[in-house]
Amino acid sequence: MSGTSRGSRDADSLRTAAERAALGAATRYARVCDLSSPAEAAYLEALPAARREILHRFVRGVIRGEPAGLSAAVVSPEPSAVPDEPTPLDALERAHLQSVAESPSESARRRLALVAFPGSESALIVPVAARHGYDRLRFAGPVRRWSRSDDRGGTAGSSDGDSALERLSHPVDLVPLLECEGAFRDAEQAERIRAEVAESVANLALARLAAAVHERRAAGRSDASGPLEAIPSAIPAATDAAAFERLVTDGHPFHPSGKIRRGMTAGEGLAYAPEFSDRIDLRFVAVARKYALETRASESDDRLTERLFGTFDGLRGALERAVPAERSPDAYAVVPVHPLQYHRTIPDRYADRRADGRVVPIGDYARPVTPQLNLRTVVPHENGSERSAGDDGARPHLKLAIPVQTTNVVRTLSPHAVSNGPQVTAVARTIARRESLETLGLLAEPAAACYYPPNGPHPSGEGYDDARHLSGLLRSPPAGHPLVPADGTPVVASSLVADAPTTGRPLVRDLIEQYGSATGVASTEDAALSFLERYVAVVVPEQLRLLCAYGVALESHLQNSLVVFDGDARPTATLVRDLGGIRVHRGRLAERGLSIDPYPDSDLDADGEAALHRKLYYALFQNHLAELVATIAHALPVDERDCWALIREECERAFARLRDDPAVPNARVRRDERALVADPATHKALTAMRLRGKRHEYVTSEVSNPLARDG
Repeated sequence: MSGTSRGSRDADSLRTAAERAALGAATRYARVCDLSSPAEAAYLEALPAARREILHRFVRGVIRGEPAGLSAAVVSPEPSAVPDEPTPLDALERAHLQSVAESPSESARRRLALVAFPGSESALIVPVAARHGYDRLRFAGPVRRWSRSDDRGGTAGSSDGDSALERLSHPVDLVPLLECEGAFRDAEQAERIRAEVAESVANLALARLAAAVHERRAAGRSDASGPLEAIPSAIPAATDAAAFERLVTDGHPFHPSGKIRRGMTAGEGLAYAPEFSDRIDLRFVAVARKYALETRASESDDRLTERLFGTFDGLRGALERAVPAERSPDAYAVVPVHPLQYHRTIPDRYADRRADGRVVPIGDYARPVTPQLNLRTVVPHENGSERSAGDDGARPHLKLAIPVQTTNVVRTLSPHAVSNGPQVTAVARTIARRESLETLGLLAEPAAACYYPPNGPHPSGEGYDDARHLSGLLRSPPAGHPLVPADGTPVVASSLVADAPTTGRPLVRDLIEQYGSATGVASTEDAALSFLERYVAVVVPEQLRLLCAYGVALESHLQNSLVVFDGDARPTATLVRDLGGIRVHRGRLAERGLSIDPYPDSDLDADGEAALHRKLYYALFQNHLAELVATIAHALPVDERDCWALIREECERAFARLRDDPAVPNARVRRDERALVADPATHKALTAMRLRGKRHEYVTSEVSNPLARDG
């Protein structure tokens, strides 16, 4: 990055407390990595783009979710009507009624996104470059606020001359407009969102520095071997799959607070977040078994403690040294603990239990692990392993509790997850044996443990908090799954829409080029469509079968899905992780002779077919495939309508096969198919949910469905 002086570097350029709080950590990181001179310049230069990106996510979320009944639309005025001058609010409101479905191929200058704010007699105006599937908008310029008068309610920004158009430069500028419309649950929630979007800006700017470091390390490595080999060789991590996770630096693609790490300082982010660090020190705590909940998928599965002993050399001896001399080490379960939790939460929350020996930190033992993009799941390094402890010869992954909020919730690990994960694993194993799944694998969670106070269950309250802050879960590693061939590489789907450090382009574009070259498809458009067709064939059909035949809806969004590629960048399978996020219809499951007994008040338990549809159709189609298709259509000369046509055809074939299965009622297949292609589609309105302070209860809106025959 340049070291030249710019106006944005003065003190006024740090607009929020979050930006100021991150300055020191950013300066230190830039100095160590030699990114700029003076060192703080790299961070200050990254801030404007980070503000614009989070503001765009915020505005897109308002448009798609329409919180508090706000009116929003995309319009195509005549060129002369593009509002370079003040426009009467009632004219804007009339323009809303002229909303039309636009093709992504049309000129961006002829379309505008408009959001009316009647309470402040104002409106937002944003140029639109493209309208992607499920009304996902790609903006082409700044967000401007039009107001009837010159009173802008104290909103900060730069005015366009003497007109009533004002450019918004920061997502916090949107908060007072939403407050005026009563969009927030209360004043406290408004302040919370103001802080969250401010923190997202600071963290995103800091993460963009890490992306620059990745680019430097990867320089010159985009050779004939292709990105599947070049990227892991350039980005340090415990495994190749973990290296791809480190590429994802931008956070949640839809959520306005998608880059928050509430409870983690900027300095702690440098120490523990995957974009900055490939090694953190995993710690361990022993819990007297009388006060532990230990779960496993079957009696033949080892408990979590034995799995840990088999993975980490010397852990058993460290336990023997740590426990009170009068007690047997066998009377304790071992829980893996994130270092932040180990040093911050364990000493205070469990002080009395440490004093009487119920909880025993294993203080003289730690092992190196790589954090994955969700912060709390870690991958052991080879030099931290004695031998394999997984079902398949690979090192297991560990899901931990951390005292940090990302998106909507603090990422502890609840007793629900400890209880449900192994149960779902047992059901998934049975289904996999029956169905002989060829392209879909579920990453098992065979063992878990947590501190567990007496007199459970603890679905809420103090006992619940004690359990969720000292807990751990083991997950089977993707590299050892039977669906991963010797030359296969599992790649988290989030990284496909991120820029590859080797080329500065979306990773999926690089993979399509490699795929086209390997398969002899000369046309870029044909290569992209052929790649996508293979991709959808290994991602969609068997997930629809699980839904329809067994009542299991996976949460297969970008972060939870790992797509397996062979050496020629052909998609061959998909692996889905995080079994705690799925929904199960116990009635459908019972028809197949299977059952599950979820922990009390578990979200796992679907309350009807609509809950299944919301879970899978949002995660797989509106999040995963829609973002992938939008990225492909933006990066390559591909008509997005052709992409959705082939996705729809693959879904139709999958449902046709289900109708041929006598074990699946045809009426159910029709209901599931109609719900998928219904227009409009039901959208999980993340922004509206956050404004109202809702965590698990859905707030929905309606969006156009690209899978509909008329779409």
